[in-house]
Amino acid sequence: MKRILIHNLLLLALACITHAQLATTPEILKRTFSDAAFIDRFIGSYAALAQREPSPKPEEIKLLKELVELIPKEPAKATELLEAQVNSGSSGMIQMVLANLYFQAGRLPEAAEAYQKCLLGYPEFLRAHKNLGLLYLQLGELDKALTALSRSVELGDNDGRTYGLIGYCLLNKGKYLPAETAYRQAVLNSPENLDWTAGLAQTLYNLAKYEEALALFKDLAAENPDEQEYWSLMVNVYLNLGEDSKAASTLEIIRRMGQASPKNLGLLGDIYLNQQAFSLALEAYQEALKTGDGLPAETPLRTVDILYTYGSYQLAEQLIKDMRARYGNSLDKEQSMKLLTIEAGLASARGDEDAARQSLEQIVKKDATQAGALIELARIYYKQARKLRIEMTPGDTDTEMEISELVQRAILKLEQAARHQDFRLEALTEHGQLLVNETQYAKALPLLRRALNMKPNTNLQSFIKRVEGAVDAQL
Repeated sequence: MKRILIHNLLLLALACITHAQLATTPEILKRTFSDAAFIDRFIGSYAALAQREPSPKPEEIKLLKELVELIPKEPAKATELLEAQVNSGSSGMIQMVLANLYFQAGRLPEAAEAYQKCLLGYPEFLRAHKNLGLLYLQLGELDKALTALSRSVELGDNDGRTYGLIGYCLLNKGKYLPAETAYRQAVLNSPENLDWTAGLAQTLYNLAKYEEALALFKDLAAENPDEQEYWSLMVNVYLNLGEDSKAASTLEIIRRMGQASPKNLGLLGDIYLNQQAFSLALEAYQEALKTGDGLPAETPLRTVDILYTYGSYQLAEQLIKDMRARYGNSLDKEQSMKLLTIEAGLASARGDEDAARQSLEQIVKKDATQAGALIELARIYYKQARKLRIEMTPGDTDTEMEISELVQRAILKLEQAARHQDFRLEALTEHGQLLVNETQYAKALPLLRRALNMKPNTNLQSFIKRVEGAVDAQL
């Protein structure tokens, strides 16, 4: 049951980590727009393609010859020269050159307007559509970029970059099936561009085609072994395939590379925790806490709770110490209260029940809604009652009254805890077991049955049958 719980938490953590992945980040656009081959092609789009795009007017030939010499050396001066001569009667090619100059200078709104003018006069101007799509990508307007780039393909553009950027748009919009098609075409036309392979792998991952995605991520990691993101994505695939050990091995590779993020280390700790390798888990969490600010407090806090539940008290205490050093007073109220509750439970486990009781009483005094603290306090009350009962001499009425008071306090705290949905099952079960220990079998049964209805459990079901037998014996 505990392993299932932790594995579900692993997948929850995985969902958080995979939200922003390699193939959907703006870094791809930066690499695309700074790529030398792309720049050469973009500069080449200053020239016309015969029979497919508008030709310059005869009177514009001389101007274009001047621009061919001027643009590489002084693009700003070329822009001023062209601005002074462009008018409503200028050819689409001249408008295109001006739009490209604006684009190259980062004057994107003016470039967009100039490209639109080109297209008004020549709707099938392929490179105007393409460059307009690239411009919209830089502006982050994916819908407009997708429309323009798709139109470019309709008009005959077969460039791998165009297909790759279409795939990028579709992937970011969550349209995975057409994204897969676009990326496959991009990889076919530009196999040397690893961004498109990464995009295809990410798309296949989102389509739950894990085996295919894994094969591509392995190829990417082999091509560029220092790229941490390829390894991280491979981890995600392994986890979805249920191969936690391979995921851990891959995270260890990232760790040895010196590129493990706090989230990577936190996930590694979660995997080791799921495998009940508690010492390895602790090492990973401790390293994550020292690495930086990327690990939310909820991750080690959840781990402390699990270590405490499993009885790994020393490891839990070590991690609490590191948490205190890392987060200080930055924990929110709920997190702080939970940590104090676990610390009180650890004190009780060490045999320091008075300290644990004092801490828990302070917690519930500050906030009576802390159901976890209420349950822990009930356990301590009852533990102290049972200890007194063992040590009591016959006829000691004062001790009997103290025992009765402690039992009633425990019951009251469990009843309070049961009002909270998230702790109801635990409180009902604990309350029922307490009453069984007090031989109040008939009172215990309704509580235990409520717990069983909330979450069927064969062990609890067997326990209830034994209690039912005890009730019959009392009649």
